[in-house]
Amino acid sequence: MTEKLKNKINDEQLKIRAISDEKITVKLTNNYAFQKIFKNTKIVKGFPMALLDLKEYEIKKIEITDPFTLGENDEEKEGILDIKLILNQNRKINIEMQNTYQDDWTERSLFYNCRMFTDGLKKGHPYGEIPPCIHVGILNFNLMDEKTKEIYSRKFQFHMIELKKLKYVKEKQKKKPLYRWAKLIAAQTWEELEQESKGNKYMERALEEMIKISQDERERYLYLREEMAES
Repeated sequence: MTEKLKNKINDEQLKIRAISDEKITVKLTNNYAFQKIFKNTKIVKGFPMALLDLKEYEIKKIEITDPFTLGENDEEKEGILDIKLILNQNRKINIEMQNTYQDDWTERSLFYNCRMFTDGLKKGHPYGEIPPCIHVGILNFNLMDEKTKEIYSRKFQFHMIELKKLKYVKEKQKKKPLYRWAKLIAAQTWEELEQESKGNKYMERALEEMIKISQDERERYLYLREEMAES
């Protein structure tokens, strides 16, 4: 069987599942669902609030930009950022969900953030006025054993949310909003999603959108296609 025919058969199977009565659990570790939910400004606002310990009134504007980063010439690499936000004071945030381990993940994330950091810098523009850039990597694998906390630059922030380490979180940390967001992203069942989102308006909106994905034929197809690609 040729690869083209195999892909066609798999795609037909996905379409059949998408229009069936099969109950599927939408997980935020699925790249399609993650981008769909986190590109909703009414939802994603709650995440940087939890991450950076901000109050709602401190975020005056959220602009979700085109995540595609193009190389300046044919020899430069192109990068795809999952979600790129611009907050008040022109602060930039790149949020990326990564399910599988890659040896060069840290270098790749640094490359993306460096491109974002210099984006828009014009000739003669004072370097001191470049706004901070914040990289957020949500990893579904263990990347590092944090024993040192060296600061490269206060304008470059790298937050690693390692979902596989949630079971080791101390009780004090579990009281923080960011822990609930991590639990929501890592949730594997509707029961977990309902439990983690309850009482938080941003998370409840995320759950509502995830339910919509599970009930719409085209959304289900796109979700299942991404699920199959990951497996």
